[in-house]
Formats: sequence, C-alpha cells, structure tokens
Amino acid sequence: MLSVFPDILFLSPFAMLLMRLAASAVFGYAAWQHIPQASMLARSVAVLEIVCAALLLVGLYTQPAALLGIAISFLYMFIPSLRSAPTSTGLLLLVLCASLLLTGAGAFAFDLPL
Repeated sequence: MLSVFPDILFLSPFAMLLMRLAASAVFGYAAWQHIPQASMLARSVAVLEIVCAALLLVGLYTQPAALLGIAISFLYMFIPSLRSAPTSTGLLLLVLCASLLLTGAGAFAFDLPL
C-alpha cells in the first residue's frame, strides 16, 4: 500500500529522537525515585538507570543502552519493589527500547549508521 503522506517520511529520524528522549526521561525519573531508598538493589539499579538515561539522552552507544533499558524494564516487571511507575509504563518503555535497538539512534545523536 502506498503511503498517505509520502512527503513527510524524511522526518522519520526525528521519531527515534523523540523515543530516545522519552525513554531517557522515564529512566531519569526512575533513578530519581530509587536513589533515596535504603536498599542496595534499588541504588544499584539507580546507577544503571542513570547510565542508560545519559547514554540515550545524548545518543551515544544507543543500541547497547537500549539493551540495558530492556534489561531494566524486565527488572521492573519481575521485581515489584523497583517499580516507580505503573506496569503499563514499563511495557511501553520495553517497546521503546526494542524499537531503538532495531532502528538506531535517529537525529542529533553521536551514533552514526555505518
């Protein structure tokens, strides 16, 4: 089937940019919630969330950061004490990270496709 609006397909790299920024914001918020907790597991996950959020924000090592984001999303699913947002947000985060893993960084990133 033909595209309904073929003239705007050149903006597709900006979709990945928006996905990167949204995932980075969620990971940053979760890290902010986990840092004050006394649990060593929560603080360890907070460090991973900060690393993942920073890498996704600037678009550096986006695909490894997306893999890390997928792993953190699975932690949200299976360890309820780590959830800082509803389960539906964790599932959406999983889909965002999987999309970034498959499509790449998008616009305004340090990662360049080869």
